[in-house]
Amino acid sequence: MSSGPRPLPVAATATVAPLTDEEELRKSNEVNGFSYSRVKAVLYTLRLVLAIPFFPILPFVMAHEAKDSSIAKNYFQTLGYCMKTLVVHIRHGSIVRMIKYNLVMGPDKVKAAIDRRRGACTRCAKCCRQYDCIFLGEDKEAKEYYCKIYQTDYWYYGTCGRYPVDQRDIDDHACPGFTFDDAA
Repeated sequence: MSSGPRPLPVAATATVAPLTDEEELRKSNEVNGFSYSRVKAVLYTLRLVLAIPFFPILPFVMAHEAKDSSIAKNYFQTLGYCMKTLVVHIRHGSIVRMIKYNLVMGPDKVKAAIDRRRGACTRCAKCCRQYDCIFLGEDKEAKEYYCKIYQTDYWYYGTCGRYPVDQRDIDDHACPGFTFDDAA
């Protein structure tokens, strides 16, 4: 068992996949007119901190959030996954970034950073596969990945819904779908 994220091939250059208008609509910060709320971001972060003593019931909460009972049925495997994931996210800064986005930057600064972003999600799932995300689903017929918790608070106010917010996020996961406008 590795102690960090699985290594993935790193792109030599930041090339953005050509997009059609339909693909452009898949931007994570523009889902059905959603806009981030400072109050919700603070409450979400506080809820995570207060939930630490309830860590043993996390597999049931995750199963409910993902609407996937197999997560709860495999309780001990899921709990082990949660421990491993927590360590990995602390070690590699995901939790620090979530706190930074939710408490320090706030929605206006995050939105300004996201507005500099160009491209759209290609559903390659490099960002999710690198951490073996339990919420990653795969549509084998369409040969693409999807998120089981898409449009939930965990997705919006964790780091997923705002990914990528800066060039470091792109570099960390060799994301082929996004780049940042250098002019801003």
